[in-house]
Amino acid sequence: MAFFARLYLTTALVSLPICTAAAQETSGAEQSSQGLEEIVVTARKTSENLQEVPISISAISADSLEKRGVSNVAQVADFTPNVTFDSTAPISGSSSALVAYIRGIGQSDYAMNFEPGVGVYVDGVYVARNVGGVMDLLDLERVEILKGPQGTLFGRNTIGGAISLVTKKPSAELSGKIEATTGRYRRLDVRGSLNVPLADTLFASFAFSAKNRDGFVHRILFPGITPADPSDLRSLDGGRLSRLPNGNDLGNENSDTGRVQLLWTPGARTEVRLIGDYTRTRENAAPSTLVNADASQPTQIAFAYNLCVAGVPIPACNSIIDGQRGVAINPNFTSRLPYDNRFLTPGRSTTYGNGISGTALDSWGLTLDVSHELSDGIDIRSITGYRNLDVAFGEDADMSPLVIDHHGFETLQEQFSQEFQLTGKLDSFKWVAGLYYFWEGGDDNGYVPLAGGLFQVFGPNKITNRSYAAYAEGTYNLTDALSVTFGGRYTAERKRFRGGQRDLNNFSGNFVGLPPSSFPVPSDPTILYPPGLNKQKYNDFSMRGGVQYKINDDIFTYVSYSEGFKAGGWDTRLTGPSLVPIEFQPETARTWEIGLKSELFDRSLRFNIAAFSTNYQNLQLIVQRGISPLTANAGRSKIEGVEVDAVWAPAPDLQLSASYGYINARYTFLDARALASGIGYSNQFVNTPKNTASVAIDYGRDIGSGRIAIHGDLSWKDDVFNDAVNTPQLQQKSMALANASMRYTHNDKWNFTLGASNLFDKRYIVSGFNQPGVAFIYETHGRPREWYFQVGYSF
Repeated sequence: MAFFARLYLTTALVSLPICTAAAQETSGAEQSSQGLEEIVVTARKTSENLQEVPISISAISADSLEKRGVSNVAQVADFTPNVTFDSTAPISGSSSALVAYIRGIGQSDYAMNFEPGVGVYVDGVYVARNVGGVMDLLDLERVEILKGPQGTLFGRNTIGGAISLVTKKPSAELSGKIEATTGRYRRLDVRGSLNVPLADTLFASFAFSAKNRDGFVHRILFPGITPADPSDLRSLDGGRLSRLPNGNDLGNENSDTGRVQLLWTPGARTEVRLIGDYTRTRENAAPSTLVNADASQPTQIAFAYNLCVAGVPIPACNSIIDGQRGVAINPNFTSRLPYDNRFLTPGRSTTYGNGISGTALDSWGLTLDVSHELSDGIDIRSITGYRNLDVAFGEDADMSPLVIDHHGFETLQEQFSQEFQLTGKLDSFKWVAGLYYFWEGGDDNGYVPLAGGLFQVFGPNKITNRSYAAYAEGTYNLTDALSVTFGGRYTAERKRFRGGQRDLNNFSGNFVGLPPSSFPVPSDPTILYPPGLNKQKYNDFSMRGGVQYKINDDIFTYVSYSEGFKAGGWDTRLTGPSLVPIEFQPETARTWEIGLKSELFDRSLRFNIAAFSTNYQNLQLIVQRGISPLTANAGRSKIEGVEVDAVWAPAPDLQLSASYGYINARYTFLDARALASGIGYSNQFVNTPKNTASVAIDYGRDIGSGRIAIHGDLSWKDDVFNDAVNTPQLQQKSMALANASMRYTHNDKWNFTLGASNLFDKRYIVSGFNQPGVAFIYETHGRPREWYFQVGYSF
């Protein structure tokens, strides 16, 4: 707390002498002569001025996103301090799996038996799965990124923070727009929206987006080797993954999104909003390349494969079981090449991998949002949400023409949520209370042949999650300048799981030689996971409290305390039998935060700063068990940091913005499992650069009947490790990315934009995976330099 006190006093003393008259509120998407526009957010379930919310929030308007050329949620982190978003999760092979970290807390696994550490909300509805989470920012009003635990108002799995996407409501004005974008890698994007008043009290809007772009990493043939027969994977999954695109240009885009909204206002006090959305994605695998394939260790399954190739007289090498058909076949290992570093390709643009891969995703949802003003100052709101996800994805993880590690997954998931909110303002007291229910269920299946079929994972898992919660939070104004906030949320979590993971070839028995008594069902040694229904039950109370003080009309300060938790679950990535279910328990975070928000010089300068300290307990870390990377509660940590956001408009046509983030995340305890897996006390947290910074400039000028707008931005990140053991090959050194665009708008109707991303053509890593149990390391790459040209028309 001494650190916080010094920061608070220094910032306040520096700010006081330059503060001017009270800020004047403006509206609209552009800066006006009265100063910067007011930013309204709903972080506390009610509309509030960003500058008066005692939470560290980054709010990005649709206009700002358009200037930066941002089209999906993963790109927002490039200019948000202490935030890292990736569009692909390790071993998924999908470019539609959001990996979100805020202030060093998140989750990189995509499976249904894991929970995200950062919650994603679309128009108030929680989206439970990160596969499909790289959402198109279609017809959006703004993005809000809330930092720190949001356990009181948002609840489960917001231990690191929350991402809130707010779409535009239909209005009474007939209007619309359409845009077409072309660019490098045969890019062709088309998007549009239409707002239609259907009656005096009924309004509708329609929006669509179609994005297409070639990939930039290419699959090539290994010299002298014909393509490996992808039937190894197709046979194992019974044909269910044959819908994967399996193209040769990795990292491409092929995604269509649509949204329909109806808004009905039957009276002055009531509003009913119905929203439907649909996304279809058919994309090749993520743009990954092999960086190591050293299979020289006897503990690696690729080492066993190489023994078979070398003709070592091991009975298990002479026959394997085609698991789906239940017949023995002769694998003829001695006619194959061994797996080693011969399969590394030069540069970062090619791979020898040619197993079936890609993403086939269909996702849709419905939201019913009803609000009613009960009386002056008291409102009730109901948010009902349903979502359905059907996705298959896979990758050739060994990046070779051999079948050493092919991943194939299929998830069928649906969810339902219901929230009731009651908000009110009575004299000096402002409050919100609510009830929340969440249910999800689904099947999560894995099809993973290893070592030429010596090991064949078939993992049908069934998951059901239920959550019940009640919450309340209130702010009381002790004086015109001083107020206090207190809130709490009680959550009851109920989880059910049936694990069905098998090794259809019984590698543990046939090759390792384990006796039947080592298996959960001795009569069937293909079963690795104990059968039966597994249950977990959590009851959590998370609280939030704080004190806010307005130094004057321009400077707002606060001190807050908040809590959050991330649910536990089960790990199913077994490569050997287990007699008991592999469980892990919830994580918890407790954060102190101090902040200052200011608008100075007639609102031409906005300067916000926050410092925080988090006790992060019961960490869910990846620990190695044999050749299996499993999750266990294996550590505790302390995370401290600072965030700064500033926007300055020195002239009506010029705006400058900057941000900076600092994080010091360190382990305070690691158990023997974590230490044995290579996680040390000096290791850097995954996806957590120590320093992040960004700057941007926007300049606009009227020219005749049109206006020209120029935008440029630069974002910089310190060193980033893409796994907890800090694999050197998966370290991305500090780097900067630059983007620029120029737009001409004619008569507020036609617009023409020329832009470029990654101007310096930096080659960098966004993800990757180190699997020492198999014997490979691969890295996944960010997009190279690209130009684009856009034409749009609005009416």
